[in-house]
Amino acid sequence: MRTRYFFAILLLVPVVYFNVKAQGLPDLGEASQSAFTPAMERQLGQSIMKEARADPSFYDDPEITDYVAGVGNRLAARGADTRQSFEFFMMRDTQINAFAMPGGKIGVHTGLITAAQSESEMAGVLGHEIAHVTQRHIARMVSNQQANQWVSLAAFAIALLAARSNSQVSQAAIAAGPALAVQQQLNYSRDFEREADRMGLQMLEKAGFDPRGMELFFERLQRATRLVEGGAPSYLRSHPLTYERIADMQGRAANLPYKQVADPIEFHLVRARLRAELEPPRESVAYFRDMLAEKRYLSEAGARYGLTASLLKFNDVPAARKEFAALKSVLKQHPMVELLGCRIKLAGGDADALICHRDVAQAFPSHRAAVYEFA
Repeated sequence: MRTRYFFAILLLVPVVYFNVKAQGLPDLGEASQSAFTPAMERQLGQSIMKEARADPSFYDDPEITDYVAGVGNRLAARGADTRQSFEFFMMRDTQINAFAMPGGKIGVHTGLITAAQSESEMAGVLGHEIAHVTQRHIARMVSNQQANQWVSLAAFAIALLAARSNSQVSQAAIAAGPALAVQQQLNYSRDFEREADRMGLQMLEKAGFDPRGMELFFERLQRATRLVEGGAPSYLRSHPLTYERIADMQGRAANLPYKQVADPIEFHLVRARLRAELEPPRESVAYFRDMLAEKRYLSEAGARYGLTASLLKFNDVPAARKEFAALKSVLKQHPMVELLGCRIKLAGGDADALICHRDVAQAFPSHRAAVYEFA
């Protein structure tokens, strides 16, 4: 599947080139018109997103995507450029990674959410990526390469997407020819990374998150480089961290008022749902049962939600019903919980499954998953 995606990347390069030329936009090679404008970024981002959505790893789940977009937009509203619109999308990948693309497109791997120990940690990574967009780091890199034509720019951006999703695809793209020789452009400069750290930290603090979430997560990833066989986590390969950068984040966070932030229940439910959905059912059932038995959970409701969802995926409807009752005893009402109850009814062939979906959609009209599933 990844091979098919790579060939789609190669095919898209001339498509992007001719689409741009048809719109009458200037070549970046023209010295008098070398600026990479926001309009160009948006058009290029839209072209790349068409390919991203066709990738089998694209994770089109409204509950997960809406949650991440809610956190991301909360951060972006406190950013340097509130006029910039953002689109957050998910990639089904256990690797710990996130990436910024032209036009405000922010990709997030499912592995990033399951690895984060708090919402502020996850928000710290999102804030860093949002800062790459608001500070126009991609555009500034492109503007420094005035000899590039649009076809090279398209190759750069698409290879960037490949690099963030799969390093092997990235290396193949880089080796494919001169138009795809973008290795030096795949990583942001150290100055850009430090700027994204600083701006992301400001967004965290202004949006009401724990500003120490960023440094804690990055520090934990840095420690993981000594523990993970075969190299660093994906995020560290595409966003190389130094101890100086971590120390700088620590120093800046230390000058901010102490803020203890409780994680919302959505964070725990989303993490649990991802583990239940993406791991083999037998393994996820054992994981959540052990967690509840040993009481080593961050949230009992999250752990019980994960066990219920895992049992349902395991097709053990009677056990899922029983665990769902225990879940309801600790979390009375929440759209994700109510919708899970409807899924159990549907899987068990209950006659009132449709009524259940209708009632949840009416009670939570802004919850896209509830509306979609009822439809």
